[in-house]
Amino acid sequence: MISIYKLKKDNNVTSRDYDAMRQYIKLIQWGRRNPVQFIEFVLGIQLMDYQRWLVSMSWCATDVVWACSRNIGKSFLVGCFIMARNLLFPKHMTRIISENWTTANDTFKKMEDIATNNIKTIINTNTVFIDELVKSKADSDGFTHDAKTGSKCALLNGSEITAVAGSSKSARGKRSNLNVYDEGAFISKDTYDVCNPFTTQDSGFKLGSGFDADVYPLDIPNMRMYVGSASDTDSFFYKQYKEGTKRMLIGDRNWFVADLSCEIPMHPTVNGLDVPPLLSQSVVDAAMRENEIIAHREYYNIFDHFNLEDAVVTRTDIFQNTENFVPVTSWGGKKHKYIIAYDPASKVDNAPVLVMEVFQDEMKQISGRCVYMENLVVTYGDGSKRPMRVEEQVKRLQELVYEYNGRDKIVPYENVTLLLDNGIGGQSSSIAQALAKPWTDTNGKMHPGVYDENDEYSVLWAEPYRKHCVSGCLKLVEPSKFRNAMFEAAKLLVPQGGIKFPPRCPKYDILVLDDGSEKRLNKFELNALIQMDLMKEEAISMVRIKNPQSGRITYQLPPEKRSKMHDDRNYVFVMCCWEIKNIRDNEEYGDGVGLDYSVMFNKESEKKTQDPWLKTVTSVKTKNRPKSPFSGKSPFR
Repeated sequence: MISIYKLKKDNNVTSRDYDAMRQYIKLIQWGRRNPVQFIEFVLGIQLMDYQRWLVSMSWCATDVVWACSRNIGKSFLVGCFIMARNLLFPKHMTRIISENWTTANDTFKKMEDIATNNIKTIINTNTVFIDELVKSKADSDGFTHDAKTGSKCALLNGSEITAVAGSSKSARGKRSNLNVYDEGAFISKDTYDVCNPFTTQDSGFKLGSGFDADVYPLDIPNMRMYVGSASDTDSFFYKQYKEGTKRMLIGDRNWFVADLSCEIPMHPTVNGLDVPPLLSQSVVDAAMRENEIIAHREYYNIFDHFNLEDAVVTRTDIFQNTENFVPVTSWGGKKHKYIIAYDPASKVDNAPVLVMEVFQDEMKQISGRCVYMENLVVTYGDGSKRPMRVEEQVKRLQELVYEYNGRDKIVPYENVTLLLDNGIGGQSSSIAQALAKPWTDTNGKMHPGVYDENDEYSVLWAEPYRKHCVSGCLKLVEPSKFRNAMFEAAKLLVPQGGIKFPPRCPKYDILVLDDGSEKRLNKFELNALIQMDLMKEEAISMVRIKNPQSGRITYQLPPEKRSKMHDDRNYVFVMCCWEIKNIRDNEEYGDGVGLDYSVMFNKESEKKTQDPWLKTVTSVKTKNRPKSPFSGKSPFR
């Protein structure tokens, strides 16, 4: 309809048809030359000055990189850009690409909200875009959300917009005129390698009976748009940022790179006049206090620099081993076993607890999956954070062990291995002594304590409670002795795929799973994802350092980061990696077959015993009970 052969006899367009469409053709051609005015006057969306600049400079490029601060409105502007481009060019295929449904659908949903006038900050939009959508049903607005095909909408001019999500194995065999990579810094290189060829075919290539290339108008070139905040120098996003900057400096107009820090949304203008800010200085200051390294990346676009040869874990390793699942807050049933690692604190440090599920992968190798994390700290009225009192830390730790062991369905502590950092700074001796005592839950039921039979002090502390204390669950870990071994285990297992990570915490409380279904997260699940996101950042920052004089090898944060971020969450992570490696080396885990522990309970003796919790401990040696497949040992030792 837009591409018309004027004054040609074989285009099936009469003079009357041409006169009827002349005004429409002029509007389309004007919009193609003036995309900013088209967005503002036709779509009814007021843009700020920096948004106008981004749209106008990106319109005719083939490779575009927007490295922008948080709260700058990237998804909103991407939605406006996509709407204008698909309205102005027929049969234009746009793909919004991400490795998970959450990010891809967030961008698509933002565009949908703009079209349906569902954004509170936009008060004067119209229905131009939504009126151009193909509606399959009378009650449909034209936007479809399918678990298999993804979110999609089609326009009357033949253009399509699709949200594509999935790994590099599933997102294949597509064609596109515009690839939009929202949160491009968190997309793996493998996904880029698969999705960038979507735009490889030249948009000017056409064939057909009677086709005349000299008459048919040229199409706009295909485009790849990378949008996101800064990450590190190992990411594909940084490589495009660097390449595009060099190309711009030599005058290559096919490339455009924009670097907008938090100063832009804090001082926006419209027509040169100041308007209310999108981002406040207090938010940036709070982020700097929380984690200066992350704040520099997300608000000031400062890419992390580190030596890849000395890095323990890289961001690419984490991308390749991330799975899309909801955090696990309790025992998952038979076949599920867990490692719980705890780094206690007594003063100003963090006190993280990481729960890692142990499972057998497709290659029958013992692997781990980070399923839950909690930081045992308390926030006070003045905003400061301090660890819980030692008694409170012990109580919460006992509750977690009880929960992940299977509560009352399983013999006490048969399903869990507890790793406790035995350093002197976190009062680990006091905690180990408290763990040896029997404890009572909120329902008034008593449970046995635990001790490490390989630690002489732990054995002494458990002596008064020997009849009501269980060994084989607790392992006190000496950091001075095993620290390097822990980091070496992480450096070995993570690149091999031996450790799996959860998805990034979504912007809101909705996590979109791989099948397209949505799961609303509760506050515990959201907090767990936030803590594990921080754990990943700490793991990425850890490096191998060799003392030039003594030759001693240590693993720690580089000097420029030691005063700016913590490493406690990473420490419990490498503790779990070390235990996974020990299980692999000892080969005592078994064949991975799920066990029904209900057969271990002697129901007849339960009726005669007054203390059920004590019965489960003392009845281990009864003759009537079937022999445990692990011969009474913890499966983790």
